[in-house]
Amino acid sequence: MKHTLLATTALVAMTGAAAAELTISATGRVGLKMTEGSKAVDKTTTYGVITTSVKANADLLNKAAVTITAVAKDIYNITKTAITIGAVDATAGAADVEIIDLMILEAQARLAGGTLAETIVGSPRFDAAERTQIATDIAMLQAIRARLVTVTDAKAAVADKTEAANRFRINFKAAGETDSGISYGLSGRAEQSDTSLTGSQYVSGAFGKIKMGDLGGADNDATGHLAGVGLTGLGFNEEFTYQAIDHNVGYEYSAAGLTFGYSQDTSITEGSNSAMGLKYTGDMGGATISVGVGQSKMGTATQSTFAVSASSGGLTLKAVSSTNDNGPAVKAATGTTRSASGSTTAAVLDTLAVANNDTDQTGVSISYAMDSMTVTGFTKTVSTVGAVDKDYSGFGFAYDMGGVTLKAGVVDANDQQLVDFGLSFSF
Repeated sequence: MKHTLLATTALVAMTGAAAAELTISATGRVGLKMTEGSKAVDKTTTYGVITTSVKANADLLNKAAVTITAVAKDIYNITKTAITIGAVDATAGAADVEIIDLMILEAQARLAGGTLAETIVGSPRFDAAERTQIATDIAMLQAIRARLVTVTDAKAAVADKTEAANRFRINFKAAGETDSGISYGLSGRAEQSDTSLTGSQYVSGAFGKIKMGDLGGADNDATGHLAGVGLTGLGFNEEFTYQAIDHNVGYEYSAAGLTFGYSQDTSITEGSNSAMGLKYTGDMGGATISVGVGQSKMGTATQSTFAVSASSGGLTLKAVSSTNDNGPAVKAATGTTRSASGSTTAAVLDTLAVANNDTDQTGVSISYAMDSMTVTGFTKTVSTVGAVDKDYSGFGFAYDMGGVTLKAGVVDANDQQLVDFGLSFSF
């Protein structure tokens, strides 16, 4: 049961408008949320493969010194022994990364005027062009280092946590219609401890509906998410990831149970940037059936989603399947090497092959309402080729006491347990 804070309906006299309606409502919640902790994770170091251009550039910049002048101009090694990293196609090791680190330190010191070469030749040793070359070489060496080693920091153990779950929202809705039959409106909300408003606006008529604001995407509108559980949403793991989530302008047209939608993100000016959706809702043998399909193209990636739901009596079933191809595979390509004298400043590392494997999201949910009680469950799996599947499932109930609803839920979020319960109320 919903009550407005100020008035159920506010009729506002407007020039050229038959009527305008403003509704203000609110929701709030109080309860507890329990989050399972995690074990400590050790620091890990992973080494990459030495490619052709990595080897060539690293060995060139660390070749044997002949004179101090040669050291200052061309290389970052002040010894007369060439220092090289491992072989092409071999996995790098700590010694290879140490060589790169020493080269970076030497190059940085030269720019600061603090190396042996700088002291002997005299300061300032390097002109503007040479300093530009050194800066370019530093960037190359740092790129080589990033290619050869990846360090994952250690994580301390996290204890189980119980926290208060309280929040309120003020919701605004306004709708109007001109004398000529054009409808218009907006919806938005303000949230506790939130300094911003979120919302959207629309204009509709026989031509369809034009929307702007915080929309998501037309594919999301057509297919949506599974049913969620709990007082707080418990991570909203029943929701699907849509790449068109930031779309801010859209159009839709409905007729005979069919709704077609299209959307874009106006902040994107290059590459693909669109989403489309088609949804049908109708009655079949006493059950309400909805079928939706959607597709978005963002950059080089294409996401395709299909959803079907059926409701009869108090029972609602929904299934959603979505695939994102994550863009075409990246082919390996050989890079370039810096010239020995530095006359050619540009150098490019080899391009590594990237499969960009598809990511599939699949899930089902079921809800059953019995008088004032609603019981809901869901399960969802996220699969990417070459990676470990992520599994999510949840169960919860809601008991409506008339304006106040008792809610509780438990979720297994890829082996992390989340539990909450409490009261949700609306005005």
